[in-house]
Amino acid sequence: MIALLAATLLATSAPQQPPVFRAEVDVVRVEVLVTRGGSPVRGLGAADFEVRDNGRLQALDPILEEETPVDAILVLDTSGSVNGPKLDALKAAARAFLDGLREGEQAALLAFHHEVQLLEPLTADVGAVRRALDRASPRGSTALVDAVYSALRLREPGERRTAIVVFSDGLENVSWLPASDVVEAASRSNVIVYGVAVRGEGDPKERFLTEVVRATGGQLFEASSERDLRARFLDVLGDIRARYVLSYAPAGTGSAGWHALAVRLRRGKGNVLARPGYWRYAP
Repeated sequence: MIALLAATLLATSAPQQPPVFRAEVDVVRVEVLVTRGGSPVRGLGAADFEVRDNGRLQALDPILEEETPVDAILVLDTSGSVNGPKLDALKAAARAFLDGLREGEQAALLAFHHEVQLLEPLTADVGAVRRALDRASPRGSTALVDAVYSALRLREPGERRTAIVVFSDGLENVSWLPASDVVEAASRSNVIVYGVAVRGEGDPKERFLTEVVRATGGQLFEASSERDLRARFLDVLGDIRARYVLSYAPAGTGSAGWHALAVRLRRGKGNVLARPGYWRYAP
């Protein structure tokens, strides 16, 4: 039996009505990471980028929102395998991430095993989220898919940038929701999903986590052991801070439905990472 949070979400809101990455007739915002040799490229302006929406070149707003606040929803695996030193390392890594949040940014904490538990809702009181970490305890199986969907439902559609940071050390094995439906819900949202995984040599990858990260333009960071967790969580924070936010009023891109996005540099070299597209809804 899953916890009240997940049970309520699953009973009252199926994935056909997820939070959406909306663009009716207003503005589309796309978060973009540019790297060269594995390091973020700084100091770019809107004129350095080219964005095509359904193949049509778009006129970008000249203002880049590099310092826009980012809210963070931590989604932490507390199944039975995350115990002892691993749990201690996870909590320390999460606290280091929270220490890097800035004034005006919010955080929330979800823990999951065979249940999904909302330990602290989105709040500007980051200290409350730190204290909530103490209530996370390991037991049971791994409802990873349900946990990610629960996190998506915490954020209402709006202007605030939001990152969902998911930690798991194993494979999904007990969720109610189909993984494909939650990947679809994530692709319709305006969040970026990041993954942090602990995986030994030869261990299989969690396919769902890989797919949901890709669908939102995020990244999956892998730790070789619990000793690496703090560094990987800080890698996520560094990725968030390095992203540019491009914006444009869509023109000539067609009506409602899926819109494919292609983002590239106009000049210079670099690897560009952004969400592959968004859903546009009829007014």
